[in-house]
Amino acid sequence: MNGAGNDFILLDNRQGFLSLDASSIAYLCDRHRGIGADGILLVEWADQEGLRMVYFNADGSRASFCGNGARCFARFALETEQQNVACGRLSFLTDCGKVEAWVDGERVKITMPSAKNLKIDLPISLNDRTLNGHIIDTGVPHVVLFGDYEKWPEAALQDLGSEIRWHNVFQPEGTNVNFVWKAGERTIKVRTYERGVEGETLACGSGVTASALISSVILGMDSPIEVFVRSGERLQVHFRRTEKGFEEVFLEGPAKKVFVGQIELP
Repeated sequence: MNGAGNDFILLDNRQGFLSLDASSIAYLCDRHRGIGADGILLVEWADQEGLRMVYFNADGSRASFCGNGARCFARFALETEQQNVACGRLSFLTDCGKVEAWVDGERVKITMPSAKNLKIDLPISLNDRTLNGHIIDTGVPHVVLFGDYEKWPEAALQDLGSEIRWHNVFQPEGTNVNFVWKAGERTIKVRTYERGVEGETLACGSGVTASALISSVILGMDSPIEVFVRSGERLQVHFRRTEKGFEEVFLEGPAKKVFVGQIELP
């Protein structure tokens, strides 16, 4: 499945028989030797709590949340658990807590984890420059940078993204990095370097959300904010600003099936 170009291998583990180690996950996500994906979603049962989403990055590391992955998970869950779902609405557990989702065909809207650790204008000293980054955690940590990044070569974005991702300020877990520029009164464009993938992806749901929330602070944008990602697809971030930060944050966008198949692990 893919959410705005952010692609995932979704495995149904409701019977609990599947066990994957980091090397198996990396093999499955390898675009040359495996299926190829930005990450893996496991569908599991959480005892009496219902369905649980477990997410792994392409390098085999477990992540606490994935926004586009959660939207793909919601569509799959709705279509496979129809007897438990009414009116296109469902909820499921993640490592960041419960997520509510609304599914209308390929359009899926979810609640996002409470945004935290907001820091504006944090100086980031690099090898050849110092940048002011804006920090926020939208389920996973993100840095947001504003600038003329639309025409940057992929290699240049890769180098800068990697340098910030591994910067000692953000260790030990590291950070995702979003390169943002304004495209309209309530519209931004975003390119995201994702940790775990260790490169630029076509979209990142938590990064889109982080970029939109920071844009409301830095650029004065009101909800909803429309966000275009590298794939050319459009997502929307809905939120309510408060004195303490943000409440009622939602991410909305496409979630599509690509194919169903089988693969043998080595």
